[in-house]
Amino acid sequence: MIVRDVMTENPVVIDFNATMGDAANLIQRTGVHELMVVRNGETVGMLSCRSLIERSVKPEQKVSGSIFVPASLSPDDTLESAVETLLTCGSRDLPVTEGGRLVGVVSEIDVIKTVANNRTANDVMRPIKYYLKLGDFAADARSKIIRHNINRLPVLDAGGRLQGIVSTIDLIGALFPQKSQRVGERSGEKTGDVIVDNLMEKKIFTVARDEKISKVTALIKNNRVSSIIVVGGGVPVGIITPKCLLGLMPQQKEVSTNVAISGLSGHNTDNKAAVERLVRKSVARMERLTNPISIALDFKEHRKQENRGKTNYEIKARAKTSDGNFFATSSGWKLQAVVNDVLDSLEREIKKSEGKRA
Repeated sequence: MIVRDVMTENPVVIDFNATMGDAANLIQRTGVHELMVVRNGETVGMLSCRSLIERSVKPEQKVSGSIFVPASLSPDDTLESAVETLLTCGSRDLPVTEGGRLVGVVSEIDVIKTVANNRTANDVMRPIKYYLKLGDFAADARSKIIRHNINRLPVLDAGGRLQGIVSTIDLIGALFPQKSQRVGERSGEKTGDVIVDNLMEKKIFTVARDEKISKVTALIKNNRVSSIIVVGGGVPVGIITPKCLLGLMPQQKEVSTNVAISGLSGHNTDNKAAVERLVRKSVARMERLTNPISIALDFKEHRKQENRGKTNYEIKARAKTSDGNFFATSSGWKLQAVVNDVLDSLEREIKKSEGKRA
């Protein structure tokens, strides 16, 4: 099979000059976790719903400052190639382009439609480590989702029984309420005021530990849900997402670490190329220390009038690896020096972790 056989045509898109408030409303209306960003009809990147909850984002801010450039596929690429890229890029969706034009999108759910495996839910589930309780505030959910780099949290009652799930999209509903929307007791409440009871998704799909993967896959693709809860002894014990199922599919070869750089759209080609060279050198060193899955760099610029308009660069870096997640930040006046510093700091954090395990 090839990408053309499974891709979804007419993906949800948003304009490069739209606001984060527009993006929040579109995400809530469509349930799409990642929006394709277009400018003058051409795809320039993607916007993740996590971008709207991880930082203090104002509704009037432009989408253009928070996009990232994902890996892309061709309609004639193999399905195995799509699986490899989805497993390493950290995204749920990949744009499909032909002649520079966006023709579709491939999601994890699109790909797992082809999974055929006799293993059970217990074999592929991820144990649930973090929960919420009825009465907890949405701010608690946001904090856990950001701190532990997850996308959803089960909500339990006092007896440990599953009552709902809070996801990143649910949190967007609290941070960016639509004009006609009422969250909790009053419209416009922020995460500090909303309790998860009023925010969570109550329609939950569950399976037993011994359920066949074919049943799990059918539940996900037929209901277009991003998670299935595995229940054992009457309590939730694990979670299965489309990415869990992708690991069951055949892969062609080892793939390199995916690198996502956001916030550099206004820079000239030479600056971008220099940054990319520095990143690739650093990634090569990190790959000798651990097994990186993805590296993300988020650039911010602050112009200081008192310094004759000089630009102060702030970079936040994140490395997602098989051994955990690592973070670093740096700032300064010289772009390449700041890039070097933040990457060196990230490498030191990984080395420090490796030393502790040794």
